[in-house]
Amino acid sequence: MTSVERLTPVAPPFQKIQEAARTTGLSQCFLRDGCRRGTVPHVKSGATYYINIPALLRKLDEGVGDDG
Repeated sequence: MTSVERLTPVAPPFQKIQEAARTTGLSQCFLRDGCRRGTVPHVKSGATYYINIPALLRKLDEGVGDDG
């Protein structure tokens, strides 16, 4: 393992909305609304949404330039 690999932070794949907003740069409002509508990949435990970051990033990449 190189020193770069040891220093590179790895984000957890599932994050609460506040963490996911910092990781992705998307607003908490956008993420929360997307969870409620089912457009943001997530799991819900009790009242807490856990956003699937890798799936969200793939979905956003696929939707770039897609006007509907």
